[in-house]
Amino acid sequence: MTARVELRSNVPVDHLEIVGNGKVVATVPLRGDRTRARASVSIPVTASGWYVLRAYADRAELPVLDLYPFASTSPIYVRVGDAPVRSPADAAFFVRWIDRLDAVARASPAAVLHTLAEARAVFEERAQP
Repeated sequence: MTARVELRSNVPVDHLEIVGNGKVVATVPLRGDRTRARASVSIPVTASGWYVLRAYADRAELPVLDLYPFASTSPIYVRVGDAPVRSPADAAFFVRWIDRLDAVARASPAAVLHTLAEARAVFEERAQP
């Protein structure tokens, strides 16, 4: 499969990668000031799955107020034949994540409800003209 990718960034980035099903499947070279790139990249597709393009820098760069600049596209889902797009490992990750959220909420339901009420009040106030 050929992926056509493009990057425009307000800060230099060090890495531009295509990730398929959680693994880097292609790296797009960056040149010049590393704020723009355009390429057609051949990527191996042997099974149904998801793909994203991600860009990131190795260090902080103003005006991005974070540990390092990072961006990712939404996933693109590719289906090969009749095979559904499924990842047991990804699904298991989200089951564990939901279990952790559930455990925290159950450990202190009053605190969780109090926090939600406070947040709601803030946004109700901001919603007033």
